[in-house]
Amino acid sequence: MQTSLFGKHLSIEYRNGTGIDIEFCDSRPVWVHNTDTGETEAMPFMGTVILLPLLVITYGNVYTEQEE
Repeated sequence: MQTSLFGKHLSIEYRNGTGIDIEFCDSRPVWVHNTDTGETEAMPFMGTVILLPLLVITYGNVYTEQEE
């Protein structure tokens, strides 16, 4: 399940794990499917990841990196 909440993406997914963890990340790699080009690519994620038994909850934004 994925939705937008206060301008950020909220995602809840199934996982095969039983641990509990909270992570605040600024460049965690995630797989993103681009609907315009039809390609799947890795992009950095900035936000909060909550790992619960059998669930992964992510809240934040995916962004692109640009060279200066």
